[in-house]
Amino acid sequence: MEGTLFILTFILQLVIAVTDVSSCSCGFADSKTGAIWTDALIAYANETGELPERSLIAEDFQNPYEKNWNARYRAGAKPSNLGHEESTRSGWNGTAWTLKIDPPTKDHIVLGASLRSIRRDIQYGTFEAALGAPKPGVGGSIFAMRLDYNETQTVNLNVMNADAPKDAWTSFMIYGDWRGTRSKGVNFSDFGNRTYGFQDSPWGFVPYRIDWNNATDIDFFIGDALARSIRSKGVAKPLPVTPMTLRIQHSSIGDMYTSEGPPPDGSDARVGMLRAFFNSSSMTSDDHDAFDKRCHLAPACLVSDTSLRGASNFTLAASRPWEHKTIDYKKRWPAIFVVSISAAISTILLAHATSKRAPWKPKEAATTTISSADPPVAPTAISSGRTSRDLSTPPSFIYSEHDALAFTVQMPGMGTPGQATPGSVTPRASMPTGSSHGSSQVFWALSRDSLDICKVDEKKQAGSQIVAPCVEIGKYAEKKQVEVTVKEIGEMKHPVTNHATLANAKPPITAAKQRVDYLAGLVALASILVTLIHFALTFLPATEIPYTHAHYESEIWALKIVTPYLLTFSWIGPFFTSSTRFLIASYLKSGNLKGIAEKTVGRTPRLIIPCAAIAALEYFCMQVGATNWLEYLPSVTWSTWPYTAGYVTFGHFLSEILELMYIIPNAVPQITFNYCIGVLWTIPVQLQNSWLSLLAVIVIREIKAPWKRMGYYAFCILMHYYAMSWGTFFWVGLLIADLDLTYKWKEWLYSRPWVYYPFLTFVALLAVGSPSIDLVGMWKANWNFNTLEFGIHPHQRTGHAVRDSSDYGYPAYYLPRLTALTFSIGFHLLVELSTVVQKFFSNRLLMWLFPHILTLYLIHGLVFWSLGAAICVHLAAHNVPYWANMLVVAICTYSVIFGCLPLLTPILEGLGKSITQKIWQDASSKPPPRRKTLYPFSPEMFQGNGPDGEAMDDVESQAVKEKK
Repeated sequence: MEGTLFILTFILQLVIAVTDVSSCSCGFADSKTGAIWTDALIAYANETGELPERSLIAEDFQNPYEKNWNARYRAGAKPSNLGHEESTRSGWNGTAWTLKIDPPTKDHIVLGASLRSIRRDIQYGTFEAALGAPKPGVGGSIFAMRLDYNETQTVNLNVMNADAPKDAWTSFMIYGDWRGTRSKGVNFSDFGNRTYGFQDSPWGFVPYRIDWNNATDIDFFIGDALARSIRSKGVAKPLPVTPMTLRIQHSSIGDMYTSEGPPPDGSDARVGMLRAFFNSSSMTSDDHDAFDKRCHLAPACLVSDTSLRGASNFTLAASRPWEHKTIDYKKRWPAIFVVSISAAISTILLAHATSKRAPWKPKEAATTTISSADPPVAPTAISSGRTSRDLSTPPSFIYSEHDALAFTVQMPGMGTPGQATPGSVTPRASMPTGSSHGSSQVFWALSRDSLDICKVDEKKQAGSQIVAPCVEIGKYAEKKQVEVTVKEIGEMKHPVTNHATLANAKPPITAAKQRVDYLAGLVALASILVTLIHFALTFLPATEIPYTHAHYESEIWALKIVTPYLLTFSWIGPFFTSSTRFLIASYLKSGNLKGIAEKTVGRTPRLIIPCAAIAALEYFCMQVGATNWLEYLPSVTWSTWPYTAGYVTFGHFLSEILELMYIIPNAVPQITFNYCIGVLWTIPVQLQNSWLSLLAVIVIREIKAPWKRMGYYAFCILMHYYAMSWGTFFWVGLLIADLDLTYKWKEWLYSRPWVYYPFLTFVALLAVGSPSIDLVGMWKANWNFNTLEFGIHPHQRTGHAVRDSSDYGYPAYYLPRLTALTFSIGFHLLVELSTVVQKFFSNRLLMWLFPHILTLYLIHGLVFWSLGAAICVHLAAHNVPYWANMLVVAICTYSVIFGCLPLLTPILEGLGKSITQKIWQDASSKPPPRRKTLYPFSPEMFQGNGPDGEAMDDVESQAVKEKK
């Protein structure tokens, strides 16, 4: 039987006229395009089971990483996955080459098969192949015919069966296209429509063709129907021009937007034939001249001739990858010299400014003298008496906007109702009238860094003995030869009562830093935990995202135990609740609308200016290649969460910055998807709810009856919660601040232990129990509290409940959740009421970190995605165990982040705080009187001069006037 088949095959070959392409010395003419190609490569699988040794080889490789934002697997190939079998699919007769895919390994490697042309000098041409798609329903993979050079120059045609047959499609792409753009491909269900007219099944063999005509035109075809045409004028990047390699490859990288997959049990695809006509980049100008002279009148073979077989002859140089020519740096030395000088000057100036500010050194408090000539000033946030030296110190992020508050220093023995501890510093709403029985209070206008002014309540001076503690402080300082701090003031004995005037006392007064340290520590800790969340999402996704593949079993345990408490997005809640206090505190106490005006004018530039500056810096880093390795990262970390994309034009950048200022909180600013995913979306939430807080406090202060005020709070909180608005967190923060500043509820609770301890226990359970609900969802399959709670809210497009809409599911990260709200309430109250917790959050480490939290917020993503990505990918390429890889990445990235904080924070504060103060100064201060044009010279110098410019005496001047 086998002998009969051999004879029939031999006779068939004799009948069919075959022309070897090596005989076509004058190239190949394409009647469709008019092009002439010099070389060819043609192979038919139904004529031979072996690969043509002179033109194609089976590749053997395993990629250490993939350049794809959504590749969770790494591709490879082995020769044993290349087979030759009889095909029963439509569109092809006889045998075909079979390219198989193995099931994915535990390390996310998918070994497939790849055919590569030996020649790597292919530059322009027409390429045709009969490709049989992977089988439907077995898992998604990519069957590609591609021309590529180092991933930077690619032209590829990808046949993808997808996980579901209805999603199967073929894409036609060049380098720079996003692979998931369905408009740049054709779905299998559309092959038979009028546009393409392909009557056979797309699951059989389909003839595809790529016409890479020149540097300006590329066309893709299904049969003879044009599927996509690309012109150089219509693309963002230039079309490929470098010499390339031709490949037929079957692979799977698990890209959810393109092929999906990989096939859990393997898959296969088939090739019937391959025909390629092209030019060779190895031909020199002399070779082209010789070709033109020899073939000027001689006829060329036709591309449409189906009898052509074989491959053109080529030299050894044609099989070597093309290399860029070395740049002659001698011509660039002038530019390099100029850049080096500029960089050196910039470095020196930056180092000088940093050394002057000395952010690593403790700030010396500003000193001032006390004089009876100073007019009494209400110590508000506006008139803080700050000196130019105060303004030069780097302020903090949130609290710096409220750096001047009115405080009362209660001297020992000066009892005040509700005052628990003598010698303490407590905030007051305004300058009180003092206490009776001959006692008086000393009022200090405290800035963030200093005590600026010592004032005595002058209303009690007339006709009575007054206490002049400023005098005593001056004597104490003179005796001890030291500056007096607020703590020392509290430790002083009862001051002597006398009639001394303030004019006699001018001691230098040093102020201890005044701020709510435990709230500052809470925000600092929350900022650290948010960076850890982003680190986990970038490098250890299984610790944050359920049902994601993990490198180690410990990641799954971390997801079920650690994540609900420490790596939960609920930690952004304390940012919102605590920031409200420092927005509304001054007005809630004093009722002075000037404080509201200051926040209204300065809040937006205070946040937006640093964000815009760092965003511009990070865009620059992207464009110079600092984040290039981030695109390779997903195939190593198995996380598709991080990615970056530069802005198209500078106008787009300005638009993105404006979105941060004005977009509604429940929409995501576009810059979130370009700058750092999942980071800047909180800026609009902060800004817009700042206006909510500033307006709300005006209303709240006018509601005098406590039961009406509490009822108003309850109504607003419930309405914001039902509408899924972040305003709930700010209303809660306003309520907590109001209870403290207006109703003094802490003193009331401290004096009633039988109420205090049960309530403290309740808020502790609320803080711990809220994330515990998420913990239950981690252990119990098919149940999630956040999903159920999301379902009861209204659906904005339909008005029905969310659970009755197509959007029902786990809520997006930018939507508020009930567990995050209750966690923020419980934790904030626990910190407000527990002295033990306050002591923990007031530790030195958190106090050092607090002024830098804005810098930390803005730069951690860049460090993770530039330095961290590069280290991770390169260590993975050297087969370093993943646990060691993560340890090195964490140490290096966090070292760089914390090392940058003292350097970048003064710059950001200079951009944000200083500019904001200047804006407020221009908006609130009366401009100085207009100076005459003769300034600084006196007008008298130019009056009464004679014709010759000599000065005249009064008699001469009067005579001149009379004459005139």
